[in-house]
Amino acid sequence: MIKISEEQKMILKKYNIDPDVYDKLDDLLFEIDDEMTIHVDKNDEPLKEFKELEKVYDEIYTNNK
Repeated sequence: MIKISEEQKMILKKYNIDPDVYDKLDDLLFEIDDEMTIHVDKNDEPLKEFKELEKVYDEIYTNNK
């Protein structure tokens, strides 16, 4: 079971990522990573959405080590 807070779930659902469908941590992290790559500008600079997802990614990774 993946450890994830309700707040993290709400953030992910904003980006159409349903963390409840993932049994494996790696699968969820890959999905978040894929979504993060969408949120960069034309100069490959991260947008605020990217940073929000990156924070959630890092928190989930750290809590599930």
